[in-house]
Amino acid sequence: MFQSEIEAKSSKTVVIPVMTIGTNNLEEEMATKKAMLEMLVKENEEKEALIKLHEEKITMLTRKLERQLARSLTKSSESKEEETTSIQGETFDEEVPSKKGG
Repeated sequence: MFQSEIEAKSSKTVVIPVMTIGTNNLEEEMATKKAMLEMLVKENEEKEALIKLHEEKITMLTRKLERQLARSLTKSSESKEEETTSIQGETFDEEVPSKKGG
């Protein structure tokens, strides 16, 4: 037995040699996290810009729809007024006796 093994057994401490593969030091971890954070910030800004663009389109289309609805209601009320005037005119013509036929 080796001296270190005897000392390990006597002190009840187990020493195991470890080989690490693919580990990063603290600086590499920080650089990786910084790059990830920058990517997420950029992605978030792009999504916010897209959301703003969609909100502007929704506002524009809502206004357009409101204008069309207003025009439609105006035309509808004008045609109802014409129809009412036409009906009232016909009723008036029927009530007035003809002077010729008498």
